[in-house]
Amino acid sequence: MTKNIIKGLAALCAFATPAAAQQVGVTGAKPTASVNVQKPIQLAGVRNLVFGTVLLGTFTGTDTVSVTPSGRTCGTTGGLTCSGTFSTAQYRVTGSNNQVALISSVTPTVTMTNGAGGTLVLTPSFPSSTTIDNSGNPGKIFEVGGSLAFTAGQADGVYTGTLDIQVAYQ
Repeated sequence: MTKNIIKGLAALCAFATPAAAQQVGVTGAKPTASVNVQKPIQLAGVRNLVFGTVLLGTFTGTDTVSVTPSGRTCGTTGGLTCSGTFSTAQYRVTGSNNQVALISSVTPTVTMTNGAGGTLVLTPSFPSSTTIDNSGNPGKIFEVGGSLAFTAGQADGVYTGTLDIQVAYQ
């Protein structure tokens, strides 16, 4: 009888093997694994944004001075006279070759002060993105310009402020 019980258990165990325990191969295309490894993106200031000297003449309301990669525009009312050296700011972005770097500003405007309570509001202008075409030095240079709105009673002085530009991979 013991032999019959053992045979019966062996037969029962043969039927109790779960289907999930069977090995099944993949049919069709097999999945692959991939990873995109990038160098850290870095940003360095190369040159300051300089508007030069602005002489206030007679005008009412506000008038604007702009510096862009193509030059400087000195007002539209005839009440401003610009002189001296001017330049856009320049930044160098480095990272992985052929990657797109998105460019942004932490704030949409920069408050510039003259140390005596006078303020000017700078509205920076810059490209929305650039492609890093060299993964090492020199990286990719891009320019940041901007515009300043002057009032007729603007206080004298040297105004300064800090641009807060940042970059990130697309």
